[in-house]
Amino acid sequence: MQITPLEIPMRKTDKPRIRIRGIYSTALTKLFLDNNFEIIQPSLEIAERFSLNPERYLSPQIDVFDKNNRQGVNVESLATLTNIFTQILFDVLPDVIIKKSKVQKGAVYKGIVYRPAPKGGYLIKITPNMDAWLPMEEIKNNSSIKLGDPILVEIKDIDKSTGLPRVSASITVPGDFAVLIPEEAVRVSHKIKGGVRDKLIELGKVLRPDNWGIIWRTGAANADVSELQEEIEILTREAEKLLEIGERAPALIKLRNGFDILEIDFPHNSKKKLDEIRSQVFPTVINHHWLKAFNNDVTKIVDFAEKYLASNVDMEILNNAVLRMIKRELLPKEERLLKIHHKKVNGREVILGPAKVVMITESSRAIEYRMFRRFTPGGYYDGIGAPKEAGDYGITIARLWDSKLITAYFSVSNELKGIYVNINTPIEPYPDGLRYVDLEVDVVLGSDGIVRILDTQRLERYLSEKIISPKLANWVRKKAEEIKTWLEGKGKDEILDVCSEVRAKIEEIPEEEEEEELEFTETFGP
Repeated sequence: MQITPLEIPMRKTDKPRIRIRGIYSTALTKLFLDNNFEIIQPSLEIAERFSLNPERYLSPQIDVFDKNNRQGVNVESLATLTNIFTQILFDVLPDVIIKKSKVQKGAVYKGIVYRPAPKGGYLIKITPNMDAWLPMEEIKNNSSIKLGDPILVEIKDIDKSTGLPRVSASITVPGDFAVLIPEEAVRVSHKIKGGVRDKLIELGKVLRPDNWGIIWRTGAANADVSELQEEIEILTREAEKLLEIGERAPALIKLRNGFDILEIDFPHNSKKKLDEIRSQVFPTVINHHWLKAFNNDVTKIVDFAEKYLASNVDMEILNNAVLRMIKRELLPKEERLLKIHHKKVNGREVILGPAKVVMITESSRAIEYRMFRRFTPGGYYDGIGAPKEAGDYGITIARLWDSKLITAYFSVSNELKGIYVNINTPIEPYPDGLRYVDLEVDVVLGSDGIVRILDTQRLERYLSEKIISPKLANWVRKKAEEIKTWLEGKGKDEILDVCSEVRAKIEEIPEEEEEEELEFTETFGP
């Protein structure tokens, strides 16, 4: 039986509707206004900067908000608009990374109760190849659940601990002004206050259909009664249609589309581009978005500089003062132990280290960190082909804002085992260490003396899955060839010269201090 999934019944408008919150809101608002989007429910600050109407009305079709670590944004987008939204980012931001979940928030499936879940509740098979977790609290009448039963479930989010979609047996029907819920109640958005709230509660009691309740969304506060009545009628018909299809549809299929879930990373070059866009609207200090992602104390300094100093101080003078503050207060110092946050394109993060900062060099080109690491024996070094043996160590060279991380591997007798050059987004410093996104392609000098480019097939897969842009993929390919040529030429000798300087500096460290530090780093592994 062929079933065409229903769509979320949101009103169509001439322009896509987008709501943007967080530290990237000014830059992204400018970007999407320039691309003919309508900004919905702007903050008062954004409304003032762009002369927008802050009145909350229709609901957003695309919702954008900061990730917890502020390194990018999370997005919920109507599937019909996702490609338009992501293409704008790919066109403008040089190294943006966009990961789309395999499931959509709010999508409805007819699944089968599969088996009890380890965390309680049940595992529901929603397609032949995908399971979901139904917690006990999301089951309306858990005594009626039996293994093998068909069941309608709605995707709520992704459970972080298992990676499975988290679903509910309570099916909702969202619109622009209201959401129908499967309980006889009337609720109102917490953003609606006073007499308007009371009127909506009373109106909801009159309008709600039998066996359904209403949650009035923020936009309901500014809608006419006729619009609210029309919306409830539309949602009621959609609810009846969804339940009717659910009755006759076979199991393991989608009954309604939802919102695409996107996780978007803004590496350093994308942050710089967003800085440039923001500066067209409001005074913006150098490295604004990197600093805002650094920590809350730095955020306060940036806000103060831009709001209260920029109008009285030349921006060049202000930027130079910020740069001095960064060097003096924020950048790691010698002798520190740093973590290297090796973020993978697929979202996984590997912590390398800790690595001890032995030397810091500064030139007109860059600030360079030269670090020492011990490795646990056993197995082989990936890509190099040399065994991990007792006493092995590595010297890692990291220039701030550079797009490569170099590690040379040595035996206990200082014999070179190989060199690994990781191609990545520009290296950014943060309170506990260095951060970048690994772009998967690496260039290595193996134990056999041959220079190779590794893992290009992963890059091609990410390109085909539209996680990275063709522009970024082309840059990585070109960069890999440049590094290979360099490493086959003078690169090896340049790296070994740096390593000799690091070893000489280590020899200056008192023996008891060095032993204490090396023992500490070794417990963490490579």
